[in-house]
Amino acid sequence: MTQYYFLASLLPHLEIGHVSALGYPVFKEFLRVNLSDQGLERVKTFLRLIDIENLRALWSGEPMDTRGNLNQEELEQAVVDLNWPGEEEFPDYLEEFLQKYHSNEERVSHFSLLMSRFLDEEKESESGFLKEYFNFEREWRLVMVGFRAKKLGKRVEVELQFEDSTDPLVAQILAQKDAKYYEPPFEYKELKPIFEEFANAPVELHKALYEYRFDVLQDFFGSEIFSIDRVLGYAAQLLIVEKWLELDVQKGIEIIDKIEEGVA
Repeated sequence: MTQYYFLASLLPHLEIGHVSALGYPVFKEFLRVNLSDQGLERVKTFLRLIDIENLRALWSGEPMDTRGNLNQEELEQAVVDLNWPGEEEFPDYLEEFLQKYHSNEERVSHFSLLMSRFLDEEKESESGFLKEYFNFEREWRLVMVGFRAKKLGKRVEVELQFEDSTDPLVAQILAQKDAKYYEPPFEYKELKPIFEEFANAPVELHKALYEYRFDVLQDFFGSEIFSIDRVLGYAAQLLIVEKWLELDVQKGIEIIDKIEEGVA
């Protein structure tokens, strides 16, 4: 396994609520210069989650996350060509999704299907940190679906219609469809107080979820602190630190808007 002693020694400490001394653009350039081709491929796979999320932003007209593999022009062209830049073909599930749903409205409405397929495929095909990361991203999102369905009075079986009902976590959620409250699996018990406290405060809920995910990722690195898994884990935590701060800015904008409207 390739060791990245020099790169790892340059990575500053990360802490939620504090601006990193190493912003993501500079960090990506460090990776480009210091990683092997194989390491860069794993970074590209890690960032593919942002590319998938950016597809939704593209179709809904929302701002894109500039930290992915592709900019807006490249992503738009990829959708037209049905392959990623460099002639890497789209996976079957993505091509099938684009061919089945043609309008932006349809694609946004059924986006949960695309995200589900992406996370399922990646957790099965990857190893090490990426396998754990994609599985974690899938599972905490499913748990939050269980909480939100109860909170909003939605039918959880409809919310999970694109998921495999035989999957243990999905089955655990569906089994509680008639219960008054949703109880998450033991390994996700920490999500319950987060949701209960911030269910009516979306920005604070997202911030608390970022903090939870930041802490959980710390356990995914393993003992090889100079390995590619450590570098990928740092990348994931750096993204969370930056997104947490962006939410902080968002909250400030919302407060200013309320003051201007005379309702703060």
